[in-house]
Amino acid sequence: MFQLAVPIIYSLLWSRAVGAASGPPNIVPLHLDAGFWYGSFVVGPQNFSLAIDTGSFAVIIGKGKYKPNPMSQQTNQGEFIQFNGASEDGVQMATEVFFFVKDDATFAGVALNDFLVGNITDGDPLGGDGILGFSPPASMITDPNDPTFLAGQSLAQAICDEEGISPCEFGLTLKTDGTGSLVFGPLDETKITGNITTLPTLSHDAWIALNQTEADSALLVIDGEPVTHLIPIFDNGTPNIIGPLDVVRSALLSVGYNLTEQTDSDGISTVFGTYDCSRSPARFGFSFPPSTEVHYIDEGANVLNRTADGKICTANILGTSTVTAPDWQIGQTWFQGRYVQHNLNASTLAFADLA
Repeated sequence: MFQLAVPIIYSLLWSRAVGAASGPPNIVPLHLDAGFWYGSFVVGPQNFSLAIDTGSFAVIIGKGKYKPNPMSQQTNQGEFIQFNGASEDGVQMATEVFFFVKDDATFAGVALNDFLVGNITDGDPLGGDGILGFSPPASMITDPNDPTFLAGQSLAQAICDEEGISPCEFGLTLKTDGTGSLVFGPLDETKITGNITTLPTLSHDAWIALNQTEADSALLVIDGEPVTHLIPIFDNGTPNIIGPLDVVRSALLSVGYNLTEQTDSDGISTVFGTYDCSRSPARFGFSFPPSTEVHYIDEGANVLNRTADGKICTANILGTSTVTAPDWQIGQTWFQGRYVQHNLNASTLAFADLA
């Protein structure tokens, strides 16, 4: 889920390859449930199933689920976050208010002492027990007029520091069968096939690919034809591909899909494209100049958007008025079938097809 509360600042594109890394990998098994990938996270004596989310920075536990223990310490640090793409179809928004507690935590076999964990005190329902944020660290406090509301620390960086993993990097290997893993350490080239694409990204706030000019920026490609330039926000915590309302509407009409549009009580509009599942779906993907290679959504990921009777399919791309061009959210359906490597120190995102 992409965290809307953090302002985004764009920089220039430059080319850099993923560097060598040292340190043993720590592997966490993941499973797909209703559009989100879950892993186990231990806080004090409690075990939680949390959604892995590269679109937000904090570890937050659902309202009423975290139980204080003798080792936990309350703090006056908190946060207000609004998420885009908080439901299986990618439409719902979620607003959460939480305060950090310090507690012992364990993830990927790594013990972290006095780690800041967000205890939600008010907010919308979330899947599972909460969210495990893996975006780059937040660059600033959300509310400069309220000194108690502070940006949280980076879970990935804390694990790298504890394990001596340098550069600090982790990979997501999400298969199309609903199983996957999160791997700390260097990209395992025995698990991939084909070329590795490496993109420079923001160093804080989000995994956003950077570019020098519009002509050098990423492209939405449909059935081999380039459609529009965009700035991709890579976010496995969002189920689908989310783009600007007008652009997506035109794209869906161009491939003959039926449109379903709706506006909720908050004035947020969305548009979906549906089609008969017996027909071959349009292929939606992205290319990253100067390479002309197109990285399509795997057809196996389309099962997320099929009706129970198997007759009507919904495209894994939707438009919303909460996203403004040229921004696009590249969600977990695109991640499926790929090894996607995130490097915090080099500020790069690299990916290749799973072998």
